[in-house]
Amino acid sequence: MDRNTVVTLLKYKKWADAATLKSIISLDASADSQKRHLMLRLMNHIYVVDMIFRANITGQSHGYTALNTPETPSCDELAANMNACTDWYIEHISAMNDADFAETINFRFVDGGDGGMKAIDMINHVLFHGTYHRGAVGWLISECGGVPPKDVMTVFLRDHNH
Repeated sequence: MDRNTVVTLLKYKKWADAATLKSIISLDASADSQKRHLMLRLMNHIYVVDMIFRANITGQSHGYTALNTPETPSCDELAANMNACTDWYIEHISAMNDADFAETINFRFVDGGDGGMKAIDMINHVLFHGTYHRGAVGWLISECGGVPPKDVMTVFLRDHNH
């Protein structure tokens, strides 16, 4: 996968995350509060994993001891955090060269185990990990009477990637 494809997929991720959070915001906050809370927990989990892999890619400590935070951010806070994180990925990856993508990076998993992955494999994890959880959130949005976003790649490419 070349850099331009990765950047396009990150732009898709940014769009899909934002559309999902917008659908959550549109729900009646007092109705189905437990399901709405779960939606935010799932979206926050996506963000935390994105931040963990961001630190891994740059060889820095991430400071997380779990795959989610004890507190649940507001939808607005989460939207800002996710947007900024994905913007970082877009900027960082735009500056990478082919050799950078192939570099194996050693790191520690949150559970303490040793890991080593190529940078491109870490990026792929960030790109595809969230799709699973956004799908679950979409299902929960439907269960709460909301309209989940049409977060398919073809819609994104048609409307946002000219």
